[in-house]
Amino acid sequence: MTDPNRCSSTAGQKRPAKDSIIETKKPKIGNKKVEPDVLAFRRLVQDCCSNNDLLKAIKAYEEACQSSLKIEAQSFYNLLSLCDGLGQRSLHVGTPKATQNNSQSAGKGKPTTQPFPDAVVDLETRLNYAKRLYEHMQSLGFPLTETAYSALIKVHLKVQDTTRAEELLAEAEQVAQCKPKLRLYSATLLAYCHEGDLGAAVRVWHRLSQQGLVLSEKEYVNLLQCATATGNARVFERVLSDLAEDILVPCQETCQAIRSWFQSEFAILPEAFAEKNDTIHRWMQEIQPHAEPAVLLGPVQCHTHWDVSENVGINPSSGKLLSGCLQDAPLRPVELSSMAWAQMKEMNETIASSGKLENDTSDYQGGRKGRKKTVLNTGERQQCWKQFTDYLSRRLSDGQTIDVVIDGANVGYFETNFPGSPKHVDYHQINWAVQHFLEQGKSVLLVMHCRHFARHFMPESVQPLVQRWMDHGLLYQTPRDMNDDWFWMQAALVAGPGTLVLTNDEMRDHHFQMLAPRSFLRWKDRHQVHFQLGAWKHDGKERRRELILTYPEIYSRRIQRVEDGLVVPLVKRGDVNRFLDGAFVAEDFPPEETYMCIRPAKM
Repeated sequence: MTDPNRCSSTAGQKRPAKDSIIETKKPKIGNKKVEPDVLAFRRLVQDCCSNNDLLKAIKAYEEACQSSLKIEAQSFYNLLSLCDGLGQRSLHVGTPKATQNNSQSAGKGKPTTQPFPDAVVDLETRLNYAKRLYEHMQSLGFPLTETAYSALIKVHLKVQDTTRAEELLAEAEQVAQCKPKLRLYSATLLAYCHEGDLGAAVRVWHRLSQQGLVLSEKEYVNLLQCATATGNARVFERVLSDLAEDILVPCQETCQAIRSWFQSEFAILPEAFAEKNDTIHRWMQEIQPHAEPAVLLGPVQCHTHWDVSENVGINPSSGKLLSGCLQDAPLRPVELSSMAWAQMKEMNETIASSGKLENDTSDYQGGRKGRKKTVLNTGERQQCWKQFTDYLSRRLSDGQTIDVVIDGANVGYFETNFPGSPKHVDYHQINWAVQHFLEQGKSVLLVMHCRHFARHFMPESVQPLVQRWMDHGLLYQTPRDMNDDWFWMQAALVAGPGTLVLTNDEMRDHHFQMLAPRSFLRWKDRHQVHFQLGAWKHDGKERRRELILTYPEIYSRRIQRVEDGLVVPLVKRGDVNRFLDGAFVAEDFPPEETYMCIRPAKM
């Protein structure tokens, strides 16, 4: 069975023998023999990290120094993290594994240490040992990693030494082994916000943006609170506008921060704080890490006062708000601009042809898909990718369209994870989706990896079905060692804004690699179709299950400007990524979709 719609250079071919592969990786170096006492110290420090026992680690470090023990760099990094306080770190955006693990351990009857042993170590002692570790590493010529710098900075911030924290930031930015991440800057930004030093906080924001980093919800909410405390309307408006682009549904704390501004005296024009120093606003103008600046959601001040309506419902059919100060006002769909669309397409193409973006330093694909695959060399990847782009050009020539792109593997593996289930996809299940759209007169592109059609993998009984897909030009088989997600994503982007993608994949690997969260989230919100399988039915030809589809709403559920007011979506049960609310999935919330509406009161 041959398919012209596949990469002929590598797809389906057997891998060459290991001897014939040109080795591009560095040869593995045998494990160096580690002295028993060095190994024992390493394990002791690791054990102290597991139990958050700084006192025990300090004692072990003193003994190691007295005996002139050779301490490894990793042990220094772990000791610095202990000085920061592993048990005292606040929840940040990211899966709250620590919270989950603690609760699971308690449920299984495993002993937990409360309070944490290092709670009795005062801040001065922590700082002194952190400084000593830093100087010791400097004397040995050990470079600090991003994790070590982050811990060291946070220790200094605990004693309000922001000057030294920024000095360490500057040093970290010059160290090749330190790849900047948001957490390197976050603690300093938050410290300035808590001090009410809005100018310094914005300066750190500007600094991290120069590294191509984007704020998480935690930094945004602190900036909102600081802008409210200092009465700076221009900063509040800018932060709110950026937040709306990056966080579609804000957490409760963020909603309260937004509400607090509009209920404050500073939301009334005569009381506005007049910023004399324009430096803050110059920094904000230079913070543009995305394809284009966020659309400002202001004004955030009026001459009277602001009406705030809570828990406002919506008509899902019309998108109109059902009550409150913006009753009957319709929410609108927020689409990608042509500039952002082009940037997404370019980034996806770069990832597919080279394996990563220039600033992407991670070894992982994201989305629990493991490490990045690097078997194909650049030439092979580019050849396969060119064949695909040529195919799309032919497919879309003469005004033809692709209405729906189907992520075949995602559909085929749906509800197949049960004891005794086959390892291959359910090809009939995929065909139900294909036929559903064809019967509606839609143009369909089915994208699947070539492994699903290998002789040893695909049952003979489905060969006629697959042959029909190929005969009708519906199927494109993606090559080995390349992620099929890149292909269906590119097909949707090249086909244009009218094209939808059928998949339940949350696409976390794309969000992780593309480093353009604003554009990606907005695209996903407007172009992804989710599916479920319903009851069995007979259509006269075959027995199949009903395909239940969830199309994008006619409006966007996100912070947006509506008429002369502002609409903020509230968390509902089932929302994912609720990290600042303390859980991955929102459970203790109402199931209804509701909004907070804000509007200037009528004169």
